[in-house]
Amino acid sequence: MENKSYVKQHKKRFLTTLLFFFIYHFTLGQSIYVSKSGNDTNSGTKEAPFLTINKAAQVAKAGDEVIVGEGIYREWIKPLRGGTSEDNRIIYRAADGADVKILGSEEAKGWKNENAEVWKIKLQDSFFGEDNPFKKLIKHDEFVTADESGDGWGWLKYGRKAHRGDVIINGKGLTEKDSLSKILENRFTWFVEVENEETVIYANFGQLNPNSENVELSSRGFAFFPEKVGLGYITVRGFTFMNIAGHWAPPTVFQPGALGTNGGHHWTFEENIILYAKAVAISIGLPTQNIAPEKAGYHIIRRNVIMRCGQGGTAGQSYNSHSQIYDNHIEDINYRKEFGGWETAAIKHHGGDSIIIRNNFIRGVYTIDPEIGAAHGIWNDFRNSNWNVSNNIILDTDAHGILSEANWDGPNLYANNILMNTTIGSYSTRGDAWVHNLFINCVQKWENQPWGDRVQIGDARWMNNMFMGKGGFDTKIVEDNTFYSQNAMLDSTIAQTSDQKSISSTVPTQVKLFEGSEGMVLTFDIEKELSKYATAILKNDQINLPFSFDTTIDADIHGLSRNVEENTVGPFAKLNTSNRYLIYPYMSLYHKAKSMLDQVPQID
Repeated sequence: MENKSYVKQHKKRFLTTLLFFFIYHFTLGQSIYVSKSGNDTNSGTKEAPFLTINKAAQVAKAGDEVIVGEGIYREWIKPLRGGTSEDNRIIYRAADGADVKILGSEEAKGWKNENAEVWKIKLQDSFFGEDNPFKKLIKHDEFVTADESGDGWGWLKYGRKAHRGDVIINGKGLTEKDSLSKILENRFTWFVEVENEETVIYANFGQLNPNSENVELSSRGFAFFPEKVGLGYITVRGFTFMNIAGHWAPPTVFQPGALGTNGGHHWTFEENIILYAKAVAISIGLPTQNIAPEKAGYHIIRRNVIMRCGQGGTAGQSYNSHSQIYDNHIEDINYRKEFGGWETAAIKHHGGDSIIIRNNFIRGVYTIDPEIGAAHGIWNDFRNSNWNVSNNIILDTDAHGILSEANWDGPNLYANNILMNTTIGSYSTRGDAWVHNLFINCVQKWENQPWGDRVQIGDARWMNNMFMGKGGFDTKIVEDNTFYSQNAMLDSTIAQTSDQKSISSTVPTQVKLFEGSEGMVLTFDIEKELSKYATAILKNDQINLPFSFDTTIDADIHGLSRNVEENTVGPFAKLNTSNRYLIYPYMSLYHKAKSMLDQVPQID
């Protein structure tokens, strides 16, 4: 009897241990490997890796890590599952030290010389895979063709004949033209003719022979985007994504991006490079199917370099709340001006609550004409509330550096930002707090929009800002319950008449912004009296708007603590008569991205 009892207890203990091991093993997750020397019939181990990332994405489960080896991968990655918690995510990452490129394009060889610098290539649809982006216009599939002046194209206002495809030689994107005659006159341009199953692309490569160079034709509309809606807890880290043939992404229908969440939650996109996404680089917006937006959001987009994308760096509607967008470098949005409208911006979001946008560097957002198409840095558009837009640097946008539009549910905070050579926009919005910003050659623009349920501008706070160069406030603005206090108006900038405590000086600041060896450097001079001018630390009760977070501004743009006794106006905690600040040190990822662009010799 004792032996039987002992055996029974031992067996029970063994089964318990085995069960514990089984649970521990599958909770801990496993590493799945991908290599250019692999095979998708392999097991995905380090010794027998998969060949494609998408194969790994079909088998990865919560807690797994997909590690991708060096090389070029031409595929659309469609994760099948998500993680279950912050501690049980699915992580996709480049192997340590590996240069991993995920391309939405195919290399094109076999060009025939047509006329001097113009070459052509004929391709069957099979070259492009599932879809041929040179056959499709840039407009969204869910919008019908309407009259040229209307908004039936999803607020796409110009470039409506542009296609989703792209031609790129040695990292230089060619500009599409709408006739063959136009590319004869313009180097680095292209034109397409489509007949049934055959696509003929004409391109002016200057004096380059395309058969001796790397010519890429974009072929896929997505790079990392699930077909399944609502996945959560996925991390995408350390990749270079290039040449994605996306399309226009308005905020009333499915919003595609080269990378995106498809209505998911708790995604993290970090330390990636995204170049030549035809429209939006990262979408955290409307999904392909209708699911409850309350379950979405909580995303992190950080430390990415996004350059030369046609519509925007990141966009989203309703499925974006509680997200954080920070430490990103976004540059040259719509730099070719091929198409555009009322959705073009480095960062644009609608209908999102409690979004943090901080420490981003934005330079260059373009349009053919700001009267018919936007070109904004950060666009806070339509019923957003409790945004914290802080410590951003925004330079050289063709329209607004920051635009707050139709946010009557407010409030929203804009603090410690530096804007230069741009404008500041307020359109039918209420509850904006603009505090401790530096505006250089910036003018205030406003509009009380006369349609729908739009409201009059009001309940704003303009406090402790600094204006330099040209520009300043519009003294004819129509608003109510707005408070101006202790704004420093330097050079020839115009003060708001209701600001009884404004500080003015016409002594030239000699303000300059230039690229140093480490990054962007700002220099300016101010009078001694202003350098010693002290203001109180701004807290919730001074701002006096119903924020859901603490709005105390006790640190500057670089995180330095503000002196309670000697707090300064503007974004810097300390001011001298002569000032020199490294306002933005370039990250190494930016240098890597730049090295992949425009590898075209200068030939006259």
